[in-house]
Amino acid sequence: MRGQPNVPGLLILDWDPRYRSYVLEACLALGIEAHLVMREAPAELPAGAVRVHVLPGLYDDPLQWVGELARYVRLHGLAGVFTHEDELVVLSAALSDELGFPGASLPAVRLCMDKAATRDRFAAAGVPGPRYRVAASLDEARQALAELTLPVVLKPVAASGGQGVTRLTDASALPQAWEWAVEPYGYLPAVYHRVIIEEFLEGPLVSVEAAVVDGEVHVVTATDGLQTIEPVGPTQSRFVYDALLVPTRLPAEDYEAMAHWTREAVRALGIRTGIVHTEFKRTPHGVRIVEVNPRLPGVYIPELVHRALGVDLAGAALQLALGRRPDLAQKHRGAACARLLLARESGEVHAVEGADEAAAAPHVVRACLFVEPGDVVAPPHEGDIEVRLGYVLTEHSDPHGALSAADEALARIAVRIAEPGAVREVR
Repeated sequence: MRGQPNVPGLLILDWDPRYRSYVLEACLALGIEAHLVMREAPAELPAGAVRVHVLPGLYDDPLQWVGELARYVRLHGLAGVFTHEDELVVLSAALSDELGFPGASLPAVRLCMDKAATRDRFAAAGVPGPRYRVAASLDEARQALAELTLPVVLKPVAASGGQGVTRLTDASALPQAWEWAVEPYGYLPAVYHRVIIEEFLEGPLVSVEAAVVDGEVHVVTATDGLQTIEPVGPTQSRFVYDALLVPTRLPAEDYEAMAHWTREAVRALGIRTGIVHTEFKRTPHGVRIVEVNPRLPGVYIPELVHRALGVDLAGAALQLALGRRPDLAQKHRGAACARLLLARESGEVHAVEGADEAAAAPHVVRACLFVEPGDVVAPPHEGDIEVRLGYVLTEHSDPHGALSAADEALARIAVRIAEPGAVREVR
């Protein structure tokens, strides 16, 4: 039942071939046998994986699977547990604690996943952030609004990746924002049926990518997260990522401030092992922390870091999960960008054009489309229908060049969306 002698086996809790192909690529490069846990079996075994364990209810109260997965790990003689999914980081930490494996502890991960508790810990440690209030009911949220200055940002205490986050400019939009923030998380324990309301931070969003090795924080780089504030009504809007760019274009003093506060935040949360993805806003009044995520950064950031700097963040995360010390040294200095094509209208895809032309543009590594004629799409605020239509990924010698090349390539792609009585074009 066990793998090859002297070849470490790693349990990987879910895997997404569209956005996380670099995880199994890192397994192949490092000689790690990947055992995937997925909700359904893939059509064929992905390269880099040796086995798939199917759990259809993986995301339904994930902690219920600690016993079954611990038995699986012991049966196959695996040496570590890893996940890149927010919804599964608590399960990963619980399994690691149960089995005595390396990784962020369950208490530290629970703290990270509760935005209210995180804010309290940051405030006590002097880590600069926005003014905030926590509300467990709509009435408490109304009181919180009265104590803060509009605009504010309302978000669930347990969400990530921008889910359920709304920017409010008027108190009249509060009931709808409350519904968006709370209802999707009804399956979680009651402590998570709360929202945090924060003052809106003006300024660009930047994330610091770092590795924690035996309690020491090694900052690798920072990523510019280009966002659009999408209106979803006259008094409320949501945040949508348009592009990711490595390394950041911010001045060195801002980068150093963010690196410093990343170290202080990680110390305050008690994280001693793993990759951390820490988000900041650079405001007119200085650097302000948004949140700390105890996992690999999302979407394409690990690949961008690898291409721009030669540091394999995914490989580092896997090494840390196995108790190894990763190589975090920069091999070169360049830049990479992922520019996302998003649905701006609801409807059915009528035609898709320009992907080959975009792929042939200067500095483009690849151009990918996720939709085809007949697919139904919608903008981010309209629910779980497909939002990302595709993306282009570029490499360049500097960040400005990488972003400019991505913009030029994306402009060659057109997705025509048919609405009742009209066909609109997304570029």
